[in-house]
Parts: sequence; C-alpha cells; structure tokens
Amino acid sequence: MSKLKSLNRQFISNLDTHKVVTDAKRNLILSILKSTTTKREAKNYLTKYQNQFDFSDLDANKNIKIDENSLTKKNSQRELFINRYLNQSNPFINIYDNEEVKLQKVPLRLAIFKIKFPTITIKQWKGIAETFKRLITLGISPIIMLDYDHLPSDSFKNNELYMIDQGNKMLTYLGRPEEEGDLKITLLRSLFTSRGGHPTLDSLEQILIPLYQGIIPIIQPIVYNADLCKQEFLSSDTLLYGLSSALIEKRTTDLLSIEKIVMIDPSGGIPSIERHQTSHVFINLSQEYSDILSELYIGHIQPKNRDTHVNNLNSMNSILTFIYQKSGNDETTGIITTPEIMSVNDDQLNPIIYNVLTDRAIISSSLPSTNNRTPQLSTTIIKKGVDVEIFDADDYDKKFTLHNLFNDGLVDKKRLVELLDDSFGKKLDVDPYFDRINENIATVVIVGDYDGAAIITWEYSEGDKIAYLDKFAIAKKNQGLPGLADVIFKIILQSHPVELIWRSRKTNPVNKWYFERCCGCMSAPESQWKIFYTGEIFDKKIDRFKKKRKSYLESGTVNIDKKLHQYSEICEGITPSFK
Repeated sequence: MSKLKSLNRQFISNLDTHKVVTDAKRNLILSILKSTTTKREAKNYLTKYQNQFDFSDLDANKNIKIDENSLTKKNSQRELFINRYLNQSNPFINIYDNEEVKLQKVPLRLAIFKIKFPTITIKQWKGIAETFKRLITLGISPIIMLDYDHLPSDSFKNNELYMIDQGNKMLTYLGRPEEEGDLKITLLRSLFTSRGGHPTLDSLEQILIPLYQGIIPIIQPIVYNADLCKQEFLSSDTLLYGLSSALIEKRTTDLLSIEKIVMIDPSGGIPSIERHQTSHVFINLSQEYSDILSELYIGHIQPKNRDTHVNNLNSMNSILTFIYQKSGNDETTGIITTPEIMSVNDDQLNPIIYNVLTDRAIISSSLPSTNNRTPQLSTTIIKKGVDVEIFDADDYDKKFTLHNLFNDGLVDKKRLVELLDDSFGKKLDVDPYFDRINENIATVVIVGDYDGAAIITWEYSEGDKIAYLDKFAIAKKNQGLPGLADVIFKIILQSHPVELIWRSRKTNPVNKWYFERCCGCMSAPESQWKIFYTGEIFDKKIDRFKKKRKSYLESGTVNIDKKLHQYSEICEGITPSFK
C-alpha cells in the first residue's frame, strides 16, 4: 500500500513538473510574440533560434515549424562534444555524420559582453543578472569580459589580486550556481598566448565546453607572452578583438555564430550632434563610419569622453569588419549601452533583448530627431551595413541627367528596372518614365547590390523648384531587413533637408510609417493619393549639410496655403509610372 502511495505521489509530482515546463514554454512563445512588433519579426526569430528550443509537446503551436527533437539532439551534441574532448580526440570531426546518433547542427548563438564595471551598483548587477537569464532563455550563449583598463600597468601582482577579488564578486552578483534558476559562472584566465605582440587563443574548447554546459565564462584579460616568458595584461579592446577573431577563425562551419558584440559603458552609445548629443540610434558603418568619427572631433564633447567614444567606435568597426570579411554576412550586431539600461528587465525597453528578438533598435533611426515624440536614447546599434552610392548634380561634372548616369555606367539601368519591378510588384513603363524624369533628376541613391534605391526629382509649381521623392524602392527579399529603409530614408532627408514631398496611395499600408516621418500630410476626398511633406521650412528638420540651406529660410515664415496648393498640383499632376 505504501508503495502504491509513493507511486501516486511520484505521478502527481511528474504531472506538476510537466505543467511547469509546459507553462514556461507557452510563456516563452507568448513573450516572443508580444515583444516582436510584426509577424515577420516573430517568424525570423523563431526560424533562427528554433533549434535552441523544444516546443514539440505544445499542441497549440503545431503551426509553428519547430524541429521536434531539437532539444534532445542539442543535449546529445553536448555530451558527444565533451566526451570526445575528455578522450583527447577532436570534438568537431564528423560531429554531424552517422554515428550512434544522427545529430542535427545546433550552433551556439554567442553574445560577447565587454563590461566597464567599477561604477555598477549592486542593484544594477541584479538587473543585469536577470537580463543574462532572459538572454539564455531566448537561446543566446553569453561570454563576459570585464574591462580592467582603468588599472595602472606597473604592478601585475596587485592587479591580479584585484582581478581575483572582482571575479569572486561577480560570482556573487550574478548568482550562486548551487541555487536552482541562478546563473552558472566560471572564471577563465590565461587563454591567450602572445607572440610578436599578437595574442592567439590556445584552446577554443576551454570556452566552448562551459557554453555547451550552460555555464557563462568570464574571461580574464591575462595573456602569456611567449617572447618574454611572462604573464601580462591585455587591453580590453585587444582582448575583445582577439577573442572575436579567434572564435570566427577556429570555428567549424555552422558550429557557432557571433550574434552580438555588446559594450556596457557608463558613457552609453555614440553621441550625435543631430540628436542633441544623445546617442546615434543606428550606425551603418559602411556609409557613416568616417563621418561620425570626424563629428566626434569637432568639439561638442569633452576630450576624455570623446576618446572613450572614439575607442568604442573604432573597436566595433574593426571587429564587425573582420567578422564580415570572414563570414561573408552581416548578421553580427554591435550594441553600445549603459549598465543602467542593461539592467532594465523589460523585453521592449531593454535594447539588448529587443535586438535579439527583432534585430533592430528600439526606435527607428529615421524618425525626426526634432519631433517631441521621438525618444532620446543612450544606446547605439551598429552594423557593418551596406554600401551607399549617392549621385547628384554637385558631384557630377556633366549635365546631370538620368541617361548620362546610365551611359557612364554609374547606374545600371537593367538592374534599377528589375529592382523597381520587384519592389512595387508591377511592371515599370520604362521608356516613358525615364524620359519624363531624365532632365528633372535631383538625386539618385543606390544601396548595396541594388538592394534598395531612391529617385528624387525636381518638380516645378508657380516658379518654385521642389524636391519630390519619386521612387523609394526596396527589393522584396530585403523588405524585412532591419534598418535598410531607415538608411535610405535618412539619406533622402539629408540630401534634401529644406523641402521634400512625396505621395502614396491611400490604401498603402506603409502610410503609417510615412506619417511618423513627415511634418504633415493631406489628401482630397476625390483623390487616390495621400501627400506627405517635410523640411526645414516647417522647422521640423535640422540640416547636416549646410550647403543645402537657403537664405529665405532665415525669415522663418512660410505661406502654408501656397505650399499646400503647390504640393497638390505637383502630386496630382504626375502620371503613374507603372503599367
């Protein structure tokens, strides 16, 4: 009888455990759907991280295509990896070939954190620990580096004792491993050997094995100098670059990916003059790196703070460029934010968690900085990004026409037509359209490998010349790509900061996005068009290109009735360009 009672208690306990696990999985799915603002973002996240989870027992989610045995396979992969390493055999050879168990590729999704810690409070550490827990729940494997650059370099012994003390404090701050639900941490040191001033990672497995076991490694910046036969300290940026490059170079294909490079710095993101010295929201390094670097030196911040931001920007640029060159993709994202912001435990307010879920910043970088509704941030999202080509009359030594751009090979006519057809889902009436805008062309923007484009023309009304956004196109395959539309639209606004208009069909679902970026819009009841306008003449946009300003802006007055009449005349008078 007692045995029967024991079995009954065990059965009830198993049911309770199953309910807790099932509820946790359901809550995870609900939180993902809640934190991602579009179906596309939710789908992209689940597709990318599906192998990190096992949702197979959730009947309500059968429509979500998740590999049913992914968690089992992941555990099997971990066991095989560790057993091989302990048996002194290469853990990576044939890891996915037929053996006792056929294993699916379950890559580690890494996020490397460089933390400036001296000013972080205990309360903030608790919030940061919760953020790490949430990231692990979402499928991220964190690696932590503490920034010891504030220490003097004259005493290795004293610095080593300080580092040991800080490491022990970290174990306390981030949780005790013996307590269920707390983070598991391990301290790693002397992972690197330096020869000729170049640090190399001795053993990738020393980092990967803790990660496979669900343990967060904290890497101490100590390197063995083989030339001098002694231990030394590495600067945090050197260690960050060395670790990132070693993980990329030594990895087996699809074994791991570096998803995020995160710098936690009390100074926050890279400051922007346009945003009143709050942070740049998003930086496209391929286009903006040199301009932003120059902007940091024009004296709007103190030299000490400037040097910090310059170092952070240079470090991010070096790492993201290296990863892009080695991996051939732009999936790694850089994030610079403050300890206070990282300690926020809200998926939609914590920029790191939000970026994992959506791969973008909390707000759009193309929102007008002068709009009171646009939040001011202390976080910068950084991507290697896409190359941008901008063609306008100021930088062209011939008569600036579209046909001349085609003839000179600066713009590929065929690819531009293909992009417009693909983006709008219609066939362009090619010759009539290009003939109409040929001599009215103001600016042509080509992004990436014809991933997106914009065509701005000069239109005339009552003797005034007004910039008109004629085409704003993004290839369908890139329409969910975070930041691409923002990159193009920012260039459009910066190229024509004084006055810009465009039109969109009333039924266009993008109109909400346009409305957030304009100074005003209008439409007549009988018209199919909604007309948008923006520019400095409405005191809504600050110009970064001073040469574009005109003296009449200084009067501070504008005849709005006349302007709206001109805008209506232009937008209603342009013939449709698609068949």
